[in-house]
Amino acid sequence: VCCQFGVGIKEESTLRITWSKVMSRTVAFGRDILGAPDVDIEDLLACLSSTEVQQMLDELASDPDDKHVPPSVRNAYRCEKKATGELDHHSLITHIKEESLASPDTEELVTFEAGIKRGKVFVPTFTDEEEDEMKKKAEIAEKVKLDPDEEEALAAASLEDVMALADILNTNPQNFIMEAYANPLRYFEPDLPNSTDPKEIFEKLCDDDQDVKDVNLNNVSGIDEKQACEIFDTLRKNKNLTKLSVVNCDISDFAVSTLILALEENQSLLSLNLEGNRISPDTLASIFESLANCRNGLIEVRVAGQAQEKMGHRVESRIADAVIKNPRLIKLGIKFEFKEVMNRVSRHLIKNMDNIRRKRKGEQVEVEVFDWTQAR
Repeated sequence: VCCQFGVGIKEESTLRITWSKVMSRTVAFGRDILGAPDVDIEDLLACLSSTEVQQMLDELASDPDDKHVPPSVRNAYRCEKKATGELDHHSLITHIKEESLASPDTEELVTFEAGIKRGKVFVPTFTDEEEDEMKKKAEIAEKVKLDPDEEEALAAASLEDVMALADILNTNPQNFIMEAYANPLRYFEPDLPNSTDPKEIFEKLCDDDQDVKDVNLNNVSGIDEKQACEIFDTLRKNKNLTKLSVVNCDISDFAVSTLILALEENQSLLSLNLEGNRISPDTLASIFESLANCRNGLIEVRVAGQAQEKMGHRVESRIADAVIKNPRLIKLGIKFEFKEVMNRVSRHLIKNMDNIRRKRKGEQVEVEVFDWTQAR
């Protein structure tokens, strides 16, 4: 707010009272007038009329970004006119549209001409990464560039011609274009085969080797049923093995039956993985029923991807009933077909995890909880 007043200076000066400092500093001709010893803020306000004081208050109180005040007081303008009636929003919008259509267009000082650029032409700038990407695309386009005759024929081809060419090549027209400009395929070396010797593992498990904590027999070919039963039977007296993984080894129901009997006496094993084998649904249910009835330390079981994936509601209900009776299991790898069974199992696993948390905090839990650490 600017106001004219005299403060004993030869000429009149203009003071600007800013909102950011709320009348704390007033500067005129480069001098700090409010900092002068002979100037008082009350004397300055006394020089203002009531209208000027009201304008100053409106300017200081206005804040366009303040959502806590009505829109009418968010700016310094105060309308003194009387209301002509209630607001009719539809009528107001209609009047604005009619006024905009009735008002003539402003004539252009310089007529528009297609193809003529006026003013400063925009020159895009690219980063180093964008330039490398553009160079890569240009190199790919150069590699797939056809002969001049073929380029001319393809440029003049219609959509029907492109679809006919794609039909000859037995591909989708869009995929045909994408494959033509795709990046070359990269070759990745296949994973090395599992070099674990089952006989050596069997001997170490029989001797209860303290260094054998994790046994991985995944994708090991040549493990017959007798050898698998011998390996599983060593778990009866083994006290150091914490993780056993036998994936895609054609494990049958008979070998799993030996494993079930061995787990009834084993309390050190924490993780068991039997995915990708030939275990029947009823045998899978027997595994979980045995784990729920005996005292063991298993907290992670993975049995998904068997030869028969669809187990049916009867077997899935058996598995769910057994899992609910197991207070130790916290990780389960299996595919359920029925949502009701999956919901029951998932809620119970969450409850077991919460019991471990409550035990860690020193709270009392209804069931016994086994501490678990990641298998080394």
